[in-house]
Amino acid sequence: IIPDKKAFGGDRNPDNLVYVFDAAQCPANNLLGVALSDGTLRLVNGRGVCVTILQLPGCQSHLTSFSWDKTGSRLASCVATGHIILWKLHFWDNGIDRVTPACQAVMQGGHKLGKPLFGAKYFGGDDENLLLSWSVDGSLCLWDSYCEGEVMAPMATLISNSSYPIYAVDVVEKEASKSSHVAVGGGRDSSFLGVPVYLYDCTSS
Repeated sequence: IIPDKKAFGGDRNPDNLVYVFDAAQCPANNLLGVALSDGTLRLVNGRGVCVTILQLPGCQSHLTSFSWDKTGSRLASCVATGHIILWKLHFWDNGIDRVTPACQAVMQGGHKLGKPLFGAKYFGGDDENLLLSWSVDGSLCLWDSYCEGEVMAPMATLISNSSYPIYAVDVVEKEASKSSHVAVGGGRDSSFLGVPVYLYDCTSS
């Protein structure tokens, strides 16, 4: 993809190319989401047709990653500026060929502004009412996934360690005990053996 005007890599990208930073297919709606360096999140159906483009006016920074919820009707996109954007999708009567996105919330705080986010993940029972986000600044933040408008701070900062950039996070939930196991991978001590991973137990009260 070659855009008409903006350069997204500066001197490192003289050909003004747009790069894919993340892509994930949603089993619930069979759409492929693609996060791009031009700041857009594009949804593509099984025939390779882009059915909608998600982008906020004035957002100039590239997207680093994004996440679907399990229903396929909500998304969280991560911006290199340290912001998180929550989206809702409306599917019209004829199915996934007509999709209308709406911005639900723009969230900041918890993570250092200007530092890229590496990911977000919905969790929190059947309703997935929570969202985790993690950053190269070593922070892991907890958000209300149904919040709306401009949100200036997370519900909690679970981890904050500038010497341990976080690259990947996964969650396993146990309904019977109302607890979750969170795996966090990152750090600067990686070697040929791999990247160190920390495991955390979280209990809801």
